[in-house]
Amino acid sequence: MSRKESKSPTFDRIVEASLQLFNQQGERSVTTNHIARYLNISTGNLYYHFACKEDIINELYRRYSKGMADYLNAAGELSVNASIEGLVSLLEKVLRHLWTFRFIPQSISSLFSVNQSLQESYSKIEAGLISRGVEKLFFKLRDQGMLEGDDVQIGFLARNFQLLQTGWIARPDIARCPQEAQVVAREGCLSLLYFLAPYVSSRFRQPFERVLASMAPVQALPAV
Repeated sequence: MSRKESKSPTFDRIVEASLQLFNQQGERSVTTNHIARYLNISTGNLYYHFACKEDIINELYRRYSKGMADYLNAAGELSVNASIEGLVSLLEKVLRHLWTFRFIPQSISSLFSVNQSLQESYSKIEAGLISRGVEKLFFKLRDQGMLEGDDVQIGFLARNFQLLQTGWIARPDIARCPQEAQVVAREGCLSLLYFLAPYVSSRFRQPFERVLASMAPVQALPAV
């Protein structure tokens, strides 16, 4: 936990600078001394706000998970009957959010080894609240007629969709060759849509194909 409950401008500067450095250089390569030097502040000033680097990471994970939960709530309020394009737009926003915090999925295993509280938060939020929310969303899409499949198939689809979503950002080639968030989000979105394609119902196949065609030149989806 950070030392101060009230957030000051310096608190936010430390968090934002840490995020930038972690994304650019890798979390393991960045120390609190590096962060303080980058901001041109004393280490004592930094430690006034955060007791250690792990506390900064915990604050970044809090912001990351809050954003994911907010997007998931927004997805739950959308109706595919109103706009498949709206769902795809929201998916791109989620992927841009993941890209903003990309050091987390790229370093999650090593982060767990030195940060027990982060592992506990991850288990509670990512593997709990968010996973259940994604599964609930997929069952809703099935009930609205967009997806086809029994309960076992839809549950499997939701779990693997989430793995693919975070795994896309953690790919080594993306980590080595940073790109613009918009490019990463568009490519990741296409991969996820292709993953969903075999489960799209005949009723929604035409608008689904239209969305894919608007994102990249693609062949028509095979009949299910």
